[in-house]
Amino acid sequence: MSLRPRAERTGAPAIGRAIPAWTIGALGLVAGVLGSVVVVGASGWLVVAVLLAVAAAVLPRGPFAALLVVQLAIAGLDGADVAVLVLATHLVLATSLLWAWTPRTARVQLRALLPAAIRFVAVQVAVQAVAFVVVALFGDAGPVGGVWLAVAGAVALLGLALGLVVPMLLRTGEDTGH
Repeated sequence: MSLRPRAERTGAPAIGRAIPAWTIGALGLVAGVLGSVVVVGASGWLVVAVLLAVAAAVLPRGPFAALLVVQLAIAGLDGADVAVLVLATHLVLATSLLWAWTPRTARVQLRALLPAAIRFVAVQVAVQAVAFVVVALFGDAGPVGGVWLAVAGAVALLGLALGLVVPMLLRTGEDTGH
């Protein structure tokens, strides 16, 4: 028995610590199902949410992750646990986007996932803080609090787009020398 890594024994390059790509889809599935159980609760809509979570994991390039997020957001308007709602919807979308463009049989380096994980945590901290403030201010307003949370989220997304995307678009012309 050789103590060398399997990649070296077979002649393939060693890529470092890696996980099977399907675990990305599995993480999205778990987030979708658990988020649905907490936000939607025991009802007929839970079956729809679980089916959407499964479809999003099996067909990540389809519309199923987005449909699940919309269903969770609508279900969350009646005062569901906002922290779980924000975490579940973000994790479902993030894993679905990553899983959609990863070959099914690939192994993904943990080192390659680090920037995405850091970005995920940074966005979660900011959004959870905004959600906490909005719920503290409008939490007893029922569905009105949910609407204000949606408005605050839309404003935050617009600010993010203006702060990140527009400078990147303007910088593209400078990098090419045009």
